[in-house]
Amino acid sequence: MEPEPTSRERAAARLLEQYQSAGKGFDGIHQMLLPHLRENRHAEPRPKDTAALAAAVYRLGYLDYARPHISWPNFVVDASVLASHARLDSLTVGAALVEAVADDTCQVIASPQAYLHVAPGLTGEQDQRLYRFLRHLEPATETREKPEDSRPAIEVPPLTFRHTDIIARLKTGERPDIVHTALLALHHRCVIGTFDPAAYHRLGYLRTLDLNA
Repeated sequence: MEPEPTSRERAAARLLEQYQSAGKGFDGIHQMLLPHLRENRHAEPRPKDTAALAAAVYRLGYLDYARPHISWPNFVVDASVLASHARLDSLTVGAALVEAVADDTCQVIASPQAYLHVAPGLTGEQDQRLYRFLRHLEPATETREKPEDSRPAIEVPPLTFRHTDIIARLKTGERPDIVHTALLALHHRCVIGTFDPAAYHRLGYLRTLDLNA
């Protein structure tokens, strides 16, 4: 008897179905992109990839950002990726999210600021699609405990005072959601999936994956 699929497997299958229905070219792009995604997520970050932003935050008195962290293969996505997911307008974004959700060692991380930035420009259907995605795909019920394998595939950590203090004092000129996304990636020492890697490079965070490439 076949074992029941885990919640992550169901989540991955749901995403895969969405993006396969979005265009005939999906399969080829998916197969070409996945090895690149795995390589980027599982590789240890080079010091120069994060040093400039870490040093800037350190000078503000937030010392923990400069300490060594274990590198987990998480995947931070920004507003451009969330908008593309909501509109189903990029096959490469679909591949990125399927890969991350299907890997139970990985978690997709997004800033709530990123959602607030893109939500006003979405139709009702698009906003509902993105909202369901950010609600962890399979929310827990109040009456039943979640099984061990259903750790949320998507994490949307709250915007804290320390985040807002850093964003305000850095005075980067970039949008707050971009800076918060970079801070989340810096904390988790992981790659940022984006359509605009230059924005993060200007901040001093070089560990990005250009999903336009």
